Amino acid sequence: MTDRILSTSKQVYSSCGKSSVTLSMIIALCSTATALCGDTPKMIEDFETIAVSPSVWVVNIPNENASVRLTTDELKGGRNSLELHYHFLSTGSFQYLGIPTKVDIHSPIHALSFWMKGDASSCSYGIQISDASGETHQYSPNSGQGGRIDFAGWKQIAFDIDAGHETWGGDQNGKIDYPIKAITFTIGQPRDEEMLLSVDSKLFFDSLVVDTNPIENESAIQQIAVTSPNYCDDIDGNTEISVEAVGFKNLAAKCWKPVSGLGVDATVAELNLDTNGKGSFMFPGDEFPHGPITIRISGDTGSFQDNCYLQLYNRGGVNWNEGLPKTPPPAAAGMSLVFSDDFEGPVSISSTDTTATYYDHKPPHGWQDFSTLPFTSFHHENNPFLQRDSYLRIRASELQRSSGLISSMKNDASGITARIPCYFECRFIGPNGIGTWPAFWLMTDYMTDHVKGLKNVASDELDIIEAYGGEGPGHPNAFDRYMICPHCWEQGDAGKAIEKRAYDAIKNPIRMHQFGIPSTWFESPHTYGCKVTETDTRYYCDNIEVGRHETLPLSKELPFFFMINLATGGGWPVDLSRTAGIADMYVDYVRVYSGADVSTKKR
Repeated sequence: MTDRILSTSKQVYSSCGKSSVTLSMIIALCSTATALCGDTPKMIEDFETIAVSPSVWVVNIPNENASVRLTTDELKGGRNSLELHYHFLSTGSFQYLGIPTKVDIHSPIHALSFWMKGDASSCSYGIQISDASGETHQYSPNSGQGGRIDFAGWKQIAFDIDAGHETWGGDQNGKIDYPIKAITFTIGQPRDEEMLLSVDSKLFFDSLVVDTNPIENESAIQQIAVTSPNYCDDIDGNTEISVEAVGFKNLAAKCWKPVSGLGVDATVAELNLDTNGKGSFMFPGDEFPHGPITIRISGDTGSFQDNCYLQLYNRGGVNWNEGLPKTPPPAAAGMSLVFSDDFEGPVSISSTDTTATYYDHKPPHGWQDFSTLPFTSFHHENNPFLQRDSYLRIRASELQRSSGLISSMKNDASGITARIPCYFECRFIGPNGIGTWPAFWLMTDYMTDHVKGLKNVASDELDIIEAYGGEGPGHPNAFDRYMICPHCWEQGDAGKAIEKRAYDAIKNPIRMHQFGIPSTWFESPHTYGCKVTETDTRYYCDNIEVGRHETLPLSKELPFFFMINLATGGGWPVDLSRTAGIADMYVDYVRVYSGADVSTKKR
């Protein structure tokens, strides 16, 4: 292997502290925002105060051979520096590591520098810049920048960002697409000709600075951040919301209010920020829905628009369509109720207990779990589930390295199922965090054949809602959109053709506003349903049909079970740093109806 650092899709992550969350960094100003002209040095990270534990990824060495932490042992200035302890081995393949720093830099940069306390180890050093498209820009000895750590003591390291360099991934246009999303310090193993050298040592970093050419008539910009209360906190009654948004002058706060049936997107506050980009407003919690709410805080500088979605749980407030309805849904007319759960009592979720209502992975045994933050069992310390009032909370946490899924079918093929004609529905609110992936979906029963020892069992999948969180370059920008996706698994070319016809008939993405649904899947709870008959399969949002296709062949023969999850990833980047590494999905209820004989199987 050459000295070239591989793309992050091939990197193994390790961390110091609770998780492998990358370091959350947003552009910080050391003084009040002022109008700037020409290239201006900007402090990106001084390692004084960090909300999320720093992390390091490694290649070709064990995770435990590298760790990072804030320290007072060696200081260039201020109270802290960043310490890297690393151990390269003389055996195996070429080894290297990276220390990523999450940033959000919108103004063009031309130079970058940081301070390093060397160890005279002859390790190589460089940087990687990750741009808005996901392209990696590497500045290293391979391209005439960076160098060897042939020094001891503190030294300022500088890079010419306008100079030639290596690139890969993303849109592959060779240009830095703004905003820049991450800056990574890279350290490579020393060699004596072709012989790999062992090193067990420490390096220290401080004062990451860029020279930026600010956007005309704009101060350096920091995305909107809520400083109080904490993201996903509980509130009750009048609650002061404090914000910080350097570069913005004004912000508006809105939240959906229970006025009439569909509610109103009510303006909570319009606030003027002080010269430091700080301000606050009072949120009258008693006037807004009880339970999970989302406050949308927005601002526009002229060249940069930002939305901050503050998830909170309102312990007071107004009961707004919470809990199981007293009447069946219109789409289930003529059917019988097979199952319902309003989550008002202790939840019954288990990885091992076949008498529990739900299994906490995708059966069988979570082999096909798909979240970048792993689905985690109810009885583990980092349990993602919490029952409160009439809701099931599913939390994705970068700090706990967990997310959650519940399945109505378990590993022994027992569980809650329904045959056609049938109707499934679930009411929930999801989070609009970068990389969040809430979903409600059905699959035909493949487990009965699996427990008999059969392999590659064919099945249908009906994704009633797949929602993708995140806004800005390189993100889904869902707004009022979500996806409905039918699949025909293990059914050969014929199945792929049937799947394509069904998908094309849906006319994705589903635009909620186009169907007269004014709030989005992350602004207020909605009910998502699916009715499967012998002839067609119909999808609903708040009892409004939003799509249909011909019923898939296996769907006519086999019973369905359901899954509800908050995953992360789905092919999109994941970054929950703005919300302190957490995001919540709240499930209000789930109901299952069938016009066939009740096929609920319990053992």
